[in-house]
Amino acid sequence: MAGFGFGWQGDPTTTCCPSILNATVVEGEFRLGLGDISVSLLGQIKDNKILILQAPRPVDMSDQWLEVGNIPSFSLNKSFEQQRLEATADIYQRQNAALHQLNRALTTSPTPLPNTYFNLYIQDTPVSRSWSHSRPAISPSPKHIFTIPHFSFWAWNQPFIRSIPHAAAAIANIEASLPFDLKDPRAVWRGTAWFNNGASANPRSRQELLRVTKDAKWADVQALDWVNSGGNATNALMIEHFCQHKYIIHTEGVSYSGRLQFHQLCESVLLSPPMEWMQHTTHLAKPVYSSVLLGRHQEAYTDSVATKKLQNGYPSSTATMAWPVTVGPGEANMVFVNPNWSDLQATIRWLEDHAEVARGIARRQRALFSEGGYLSPAAEVCYWRALVKGWSRVVRIDHAIRGGNEPESFEEFVTRTKAVRERH
Repeated sequence: MAGFGFGWQGDPTTTCCPSILNATVVEGEFRLGLGDISVSLLGQIKDNKILILQAPRPVDMSDQWLEVGNIPSFSLNKSFEQQRLEATADIYQRQNAALHQLNRALTTSPTPLPNTYFNLYIQDTPVSRSWSHSRPAISPSPKHIFTIPHFSFWAWNQPFIRSIPHAAAAIANIEASLPFDLKDPRAVWRGTAWFNNGASANPRSRQELLRVTKDAKWADVQALDWVNSGGNATNALMIEHFCQHKYIIHTEGVSYSGRLQFHQLCESVLLSPPMEWMQHTTHLAKPVYSSVLLGRHQEAYTDSVATKKLQNGYPSSTATMAWPVTVGPGEANMVFVNPNWSDLQATIRWLEDHAEVARGIARRQRALFSEGGYLSPAAEVCYWRALVKGWSRVVRIDHAIRGGNEPESFEEFVTRTKAVRERH
């Protein structure tokens, strides 16, 4: 598995990042009914073509849909209807991107895929019996959530992000000319300050990160200064420029963070609180806890470390449920830090003092996700095909769905919704 072309070859049962799919398939058969599709897109795959049977209309979208829309554009000076229209436009973009991704997987498949119905739900917080961009990392969780590749594998309508294929090419140029030891040693982060999950290990994670790093010489951490109704930010970095730093800080939001996979393309050390959401390749991360690096763990320098709860409650029981086994610094490809960021500076200082360890963690990350091909276009379409096959084996469709609305072709649907999006 090498490169970013479509020449990547793999058996979808063994190489297309299948373990998170397999974990969902083994949950067993389930029935998809009308109650599951009230605010999601119901589609059908028939003879390797996509048909749209139902899609949420703006009038159907409650205020919960604002969380997945253009969050930075939220303003008390705007009417709810204005916010709804802006959120609708963003939702259509993400929805259509997923459909384009699926269509690409179908049209390039060497063999026909099974006919089936699917339930596409692109809101940040997933629901059962759906295709969603992430699922909770801990158990119990909503059942039968099939994680789909992020919409940025097609395109993201942020000018400083664009798409994974574009970023991958730009990052390759950076990594070819900038050795790890010559990268900026400041830990870097950009994000929307208040975009947190109230049920997470640190409900004020982003605000706390800004507080801990305020005026710090060892960090380049800034809240994004949004302009043009969230269309851009004056202090944004091009996503590939994060790779010019030795250390990249990762934060989750309402649920997953769409930037994670971009950062995993870098030969940089990714530092994050224990992740609580799983995207389709998140399970490939091999974290080492900061407590191991800092010598606060009795197995600090072994390469297979069963996580143990420490005196101060870190890692938490939630973290150890999600990540029951981590690795030592000689095998890790990222670092988990305390969710309250209290050991962030000490961890970075330790990595600076142990440059060979830092270099190895960074190298293994890029070797897996970029050179290993797991974020390549070929691996993405391979994953989509495995997803369709796995879903079709366990989903059972209510007759009420089968006899529903007159279908609309994929091409007609994306053209119509693109026109709606451009008007807003």
